Amino acid sequence: HFIAVKEDITERKKSEETILRMAYHDELTGLPNRALLIDRLNHLLARGRRCKILAAILFLDLDNFKNINDSLGHAEGDNLLREVTERLKKHTRSSDTLARHGGDEFIILIEDLKMVENIYKVVEHIFSEFKNPFILNGQVCFVTTSIGISIYPDDGEDVDTLLKNADIAMYSAKAAGKARCVLFQPHMQEQLHDRLLLEQDIDLALERDEF
Repeated sequence: HFIAVKEDITERKKSEETILRMAYHDELTGLPNRALLIDRLNHLLARGRRCKILAAILFLDLDNFKNINDSLGHAEGDNLLREVTERLKKHTRSSDTLARHGGDEFIILIEDLKMVENIYKVVEHIFSEFKNPFILNGQVCFVTTSIGISIYPDDGEDVDTLLKNADIAMYSAKAAGKARCVLFQPHMQEQLHDRLLLEQDIDLALERDEF
C-alpha cells in the first residue's frame, strides 16, 4: 500500500515569476530595468574577456520631455514612453537589450557588433521613427531624442565606465543642439567637468546675489 501526498504549486510558481519580473523589469513599459541591464552587461564583459568582441551602448534621452508632462500631464507622458518603447523595439535584435534606464532615458545594448560604423544604421532607423508624430491627448506632437554612444572595449571595460561615457556623449549631443547622435570621445570628460564647474560658480553667484 502507498500513500501519495501531492501539492499544487502552480500559484506559488506564478507568484515567484511575478516577483522576479517586478525585480528585473520596468512596470510602465515592461522593458528590462537598470538591474537587468547591468546583469546583462556583466555577462557581456565576462564573455568579452574570453574572446574578442565589439559592442555598443546607446544612451537615449527624450528632448524636452518635461514640457510634455507639464503641458499634457503625467498620464500622457507615460503614454509617450510606452509608444517610444514600441517604436524602439522595431530596431532591436533579439540578441540585443532594450532597457528603460529611468525617467525618459532608454539604453540599447548592441552585442556582437561587426564594425563601429554599423551603429549608425541603427541610429538612422531610430531617428526615422521619431520623425513620425505622436498622438497625445488628441494632439499631434513631435518629439525628438538625443543619443550618446560608447563602444566596448574602446570606451571602457567595466559597466560604470561604459554607462558614464555613453551618458557624457548624450549630454554632448544635447549641448550641440539636441535631436542628434554623438560618439563618445575622451575630451568630452574634460568639457563636462569644466561645464559643471561653471554651473557651480553660477549657482554660488546667484546665492550671493552677484547677478
